[in-house]
Amino acid sequence: MSSPAAATHTTHVYPLDLAGAAPGTVIGAVERLNSSAEILDVFPLIAGTPHTVSLPRGERNLLRSWSPYVRLQPTVITGGSSPSASLVPPARPSLPATRATRSSSGWICLWQHADGEWSPRSLATDSPTPWARDTRRRGPSTPHLTPDSVWAVQTGGANRAPACTMLPSRTEMTVKPLSAVLKGPLEVRPVADSGYTLLEALRTGRMHAALAIETAWQEPPRAPGMRPSLFDVAVGYARCRRGEVEGAQQWLQRLATDRTAGEGMSDVLAIGVWLAHRTQRRFDNHSVIEHLAESRTLPMAAEGLRILADAMRLLTQDRHGERPTSWRWLEHCLNSSAHTALTTYTGQSPDQPTRSPARRLPPPHEESLHFKLAPASEGARIDWQPTYALQQRMAASQAWREPDALRPHRSPAAFTLIIRHRDPEWLWRFARQLMSRTNIRPVVFSDTHTLELRITARDVEDMGRELSAIRDHVSDGRMTLNVPGSEYDLQGGLAGQLEDRLSGMRLGRGDDT
Repeated sequence: MSSPAAATHTTHVYPLDLAGAAPGTVIGAVERLNSSAEILDVFPLIAGTPHTVSLPRGERNLLRSWSPYVRLQPTVITGGSSPSASLVPPARPSLPATRATRSSSGWICLWQHADGEWSPRSLATDSPTPWARDTRRRGPSTPHLTPDSVWAVQTGGANRAPACTMLPSRTEMTVKPLSAVLKGPLEVRPVADSGYTLLEALRTGRMHAALAIETAWQEPPRAPGMRPSLFDVAVGYARCRRGEVEGAQQWLQRLATDRTAGEGMSDVLAIGVWLAHRTQRRFDNHSVIEHLAESRTLPMAAEGLRILADAMRLLTQDRHGERPTSWRWLEHCLNSSAHTALTTYTGQSPDQPTRSPARRLPPPHEESLHFKLAPASEGARIDWQPTYALQQRMAASQAWREPDALRPHRSPAAFTLIIRHRDPEWLWRFARQLMSRTNIRPVVFSDTHTLELRITARDVEDMGRELSAIRDHVSDGRMTLNVPGSEYDLQGGLAGQLEDRLSGMRLGRGDDT
């Protein structure tokens, strides 16, 4: 019978509350060391899920944490004395911001690969998401993707070389300086994603942490046309890095698909190239590399670039130094790539990689997103500064999502008032004023010069008051009232015309008739 002193006691280790991390997201790994500095075990750090550690009474262990998103201070736990422990950042940053550090600005633009070509897209219409000023909490999210689409984001501005990053789907992204120089290169990364956490562990050589993170991976269900997530892709690369041929084969069988294009498919092909080389089985690596070069697509993870570079080197040796001209685009991507977890390379556009792109390029799309980097205690603070065109799209998208809770007894009889104006900035200011001073919803921009409002009898008085206040601007635009089956132009006497056109409507606060 064991003595009470030898009894084990449980300590619950709670992860930090990382902004933007959904419950279940792996945000790092923790090493548990004894008094001899020996690693006893390594476990994943999962958002919202505490980890249980059992210790004999009086035994002390050191918890050494790692996360690619935030620095964490070491924590000591003692059996019987520490029923719970929380992993937190250090009280003071190790590298405080200096006064000499200046702020910097930049822009971010979304690109889509479809039908064999890259084209810039709107960050508003293709990525309908709420935006916050502080990207330590949120950033732009990847749009809703179709299986055969590949997306990239390009950053530029402040005399930095524009760079393109391959994007995972439905993932909130943020921008992080790669050095203490705010005007230097930038990294586009997820706010919090299990796959990115694993890829960062591989990139930095933390193999024990990578193995622990992989234990949180769940096998994806088999479904026709499914696309691998960033976590799926990262697990495949982790098995390649460890040289697990059988594990990589099992992974490839689970994600087997007939598609060769679309999100994650370049990563699947890259892992297939690695597996073919290790097993010496029949697999036309040359055709795969040629397909990627001709389609102008790359793996999401930079681990895939390393595999392709090794395969191209071996194939060149087999061909006695002869390098096909079709590989030239892929070679430019490899030569201009950055040392990041997600595939990132400098270029004028995703299909024009170069080590020396033109600087001070304007954003390729008017609905791109601008941001400003400012020095802060943790390295940099990032504030988003959307253009007016993007702000209008954002306001429209947000208005459609807002519940109509402010008007629980809204009349089902709704009509559309369309306001067109030649000055988008003025129209944007009017929409913001309307949303802050009235309960009219939704306020929708069909384009940068056209505002559409849904109104009922209860809204006529508020709408008339707001329109009367802008009477001087009506000459620069046009207003149209759309009633089922009819359309009316409105000019002068705005409130009265609304009342006259909508027969039976009353301007009072009573019930609709």
